[in-house]
Amino acid sequence: MRSIRFGGDALVSLRSQLLAQSPKEAAALLLCGHFRHRQFEHLLVREVRFIPSDAYAVQEELRLEIRPIFLAEVLKRARNEGWSIALCHTHPFSGDEVSFSPVDDGGERKLMPTLFQRAPKRPHGALVLGQQGVRGRLWTGVDKQVTAGCVSEVGRALRIHRPSEKNGQKEKRIPSSFDRSVRALGSAGQQLLGKISVAIVGLGGTGSVVAQQLAYLGVREITLLDPDVVEISNLNRLVGSSRDDVGRPKVEVAATLIRGVSKGIRVEPKQGSATISGEAQSLLRQDFIFCCTDTQGSRALLNQLAYQYMIPTIDLGMRIDAKDGNVEGIVGRVQMLAPGLPCLVCHKLLDPEAVRRDLLSEDERANDPYIVGAAEPQPSVISLNTTIASLAVTMFLSAVTGLEVAPRHQIYLAQRGTVRSVESQPDPNCVVCSLRGALSRGDLWPLPWRLS
Repeated sequence: MRSIRFGGDALVSLRSQLLAQSPKEAAALLLCGHFRHRQFEHLLVREVRFIPSDAYAVQEELRLEIRPIFLAEVLKRARNEGWSIALCHTHPFSGDEVSFSPVDDGGERKLMPTLFQRAPKRPHGALVLGQQGVRGRLWTGVDKQVTAGCVSEVGRALRIHRPSEKNGQKEKRIPSSFDRSVRALGSAGQQLLGKISVAIVGLGGTGSVVAQQLAYLGVREITLLDPDVVEISNLNRLVGSSRDDVGRPKVEVAATLIRGVSKGIRVEPKQGSATISGEAQSLLRQDFIFCCTDTQGSRALLNQLAYQYMIPTIDLGMRIDAKDGNVEGIVGRVQMLAPGLPCLVCHKLLDPEAVRRDLLSEDERANDPYIVGAAEPQPSVISLNTTIASLAVTMFLSAVTGLEVAPRHQIYLAQRGTVRSVESQPDPNCVVCSLRGALSRGDLWPLPWRLS
């Protein structure tokens, strides 16, 4: 799977500014982070360099040519800073359908030897924009190019642009079991749910509810990640579990639950931790992630991953403060993490010391003088977990299908019976979600994973 990802409204802005030069073609050079893992390869657009009028050697209705001196400046940055380059230009007379022309093919073949000589050992790419359509491809070598399976916009909404079905194939018919969902989400929204890949990290009291709801909604590809097995104390809130499941991995219980809803769902249960590299690599190939974990270390890692690799993530949690049998506070939180939205660091929702402890190996933790005793089990009630999980899934539906639910950060105050929307701006100097931080760097920055 190959893709090109834009953050926020960058693709909308790029299209608008380039098409303003119609009927002439116009171009921009995109500096990108990149991700490579087995058959997956993505370009993560980080910066757009528009071509000034005096940098065109030719700018006509059907072709353009950029002066080498402008290209050389961008190539120097790519080489020195590790970026990939994507060449973007317009076909102003194309509408919903747009494709590369033979002229585009020839121009790229001439240019790629220079790109790979000046900026080697990384993929490069190309995009062509029409009035509405977009088509992308990746070059993995001087003479090796492959069509991008999609071009994505990742921000408050997730929009995935895929090439049209080949040979006139039609969309698969939506089963009648989704009739009531289609009445709310539309046929297009329901089709989108069937094409998206989703990971759930943490299959406890909230994650098991999220898994059940995604299955009923028609999500067809779900990855489950959790290191734990079912314990007796889990049975009051773990949806799909029974006493017969005690000792069984939580991901297997959730997988059984999902398959019970529909045998057509591709579910991949992985017993492992989000903090360990070899156990969590599958997260990097997802379209969307739910963070239902209860540890600060895994939450910090997924927070960074959401921005560094441009994978939209919804973080959710439920907290009950109780002392001597008296409940003092019940608060839940749901927050979407994506380019253009503030992250957990911006909101100071991560405890640095707790993150440090969680990211220690077992040997390091045993020898750490600052860790004393065991963590106290926290109160948990299934009705409260279900409420916060439902808010998260509804936010997901809004981001993916366009369901008209505006908030991307909500606080649930159970004792008052209210849900409050939080509006805020990302910190422009944040170490995670800003251009000065991890945003769209992909493989150029290490994630704080443990090796084991």
